Amino acid sequence: MSRTLKSIDVDPELYEDFKKLAKSYGMTNKDLFGAMVRYFNATKADPRDPKADNPTDAIKALDKRLIGFIREQEKKILRPLSDDVQVLTKLLQEDVPRKIGQSQIRTISSALKPELLTDRFKAAVAGMNNPQPVPPKPGTTPPPNPNK
Repeated sequence: MSRTLKSIDVDPELYEDFKKLAKSYGMTNKDLFGAMVRYFNATKADPRDPKADNPTDAIKALDKRLIGFIREQEKKILRPLSDDVQVLTKLLQEDVPRKIGQSQIRTISSALKPELLTDRFKAAVAGMNNPQPVPPKPGTTPPPNPNK
């Protein structure tokens, strides 16, 4: 295979910078030049304006946008959803067992898919099967137990 060598006319100071850069990457001048050409072809970066599309700055900006997006989703979706789940859990553990019978609780829990039955859900169902009596408010009579 024959090789044709080409030369590039550069200022001596720029050539010294180029050699230092090659040395810092542990590359030969030829390898660094090839890597630079491939880099500019792949990234479509404009070498005349290296500050325009600094990848580090772009990553930092994207990181800030992503964190802002996550915080906004947390505020608009996750927190309200968490609050709703807490209310539903309280209803399941305290109010529902007082209003429906044990057979209905067993029917509901057996109708659910097994993969939905997390440990937390199983504990809630167990709490419904064995509800803790809620003490009546002072000066009131306790409600009748519908499970008896």
